[in-house]
Amino acid sequence: MRQIPIKMTFFFQLHPIIATIFFGELIVLTMLFNHVAVALTGIVSLMIINVFYLGRHAAWQQLKFNGVLFFMIVFFNVLLNQKFSPFLWKVSTGFFTFKLSYPALLYGITMGIMLTEMLMTFALLNTILTANKLIYVFAPITPKLALLVTISFNLVRDLIKRFGQLLLLQKTRNLDTTTGSLPTRLKKILSLFQILLEDSLSSAMETANLMDARGFGAAKRTHYRSYRFNPTDWFFLMVTTAAFALLLFVRINAMGWTNSVADFNTILFTGDLYPMVLLGSFTLMPLIAEGVYHLWTN
Repeated sequence: MRQIPIKMTFFFQLHPIIATIFFGELIVLTMLFNHVAVALTGIVSLMIINVFYLGRHAAWQQLKFNGVLFFMIVFFNVLLNQKFSPFLWKVSTGFFTFKLSYPALLYGITMGIMLTEMLMTFALLNTILTANKLIYVFAPITPKLALLVTISFNLVRDLIKRFGQLLLLQKTRNLDTTTGSLPTRLKKILSLFQILLEDSLSSAMETANLMDARGFGAAKRTHYRSYRFNPTDWFFLMVTTAAFALLLFVRINAMGWTNSVADFNTILFTGDLYPMVLLGSFTLMPLIAEGVYHLWTN
């Protein structure tokens, strides 16, 4: 879907501090609204921008991984909340009675969507805010915090990359995790995880020693690239901050949020239209700015 390299997009060229503020606001908003319709609006908007910036294949792979967590959350919410009517299905076996509660189902779907939104936001953040940008943003506060934030945001991606490389290497030694019985495959995977853990710990110790030897954090850090604020950066910040403030006002007025699982009896609640429109507009703001930016430059 994305027709231009990501480094040429407006969102990637946005000032790192402005981009960090946007992602901070987006992360907060993924936790502010728990109505089904509002959550669906957020995840559809995030899927659109993830497809544009990450590519269709990467977005689809991420969605499949998040789908497993989504169904686990829905399952456990339905299993642990069986006292709220109406019930869609009921079955009794001996001393055990299972009730499929409609409110619990809707609540579980919403919680699963909210977690998926959070994971999709961090996937996009890892692409837009590269390691040097994160260090540039957080180094003035404290260099050690900048290093910790950078390592934390890139930890999962680095582990997945290393594990893929390790799988390819082990195949040359006829160690294929896709063949054999289930216990055999589990044993192979566990041995690979042991190697990955040992390698990660060794790499972390080596990095810590090297950074200490270079006196990291002892003095002010210089950067090989400087970032300058442009009028477009300030305009993007003003628009997104105004939309964020409106969404906070909507949330304070109890729109898009329900405190009790028992109240989840419909997909679209009264007053959901305001947070849906505002949340969708806020999430798609990078794409809107992308279109305006390229129309202006052309």
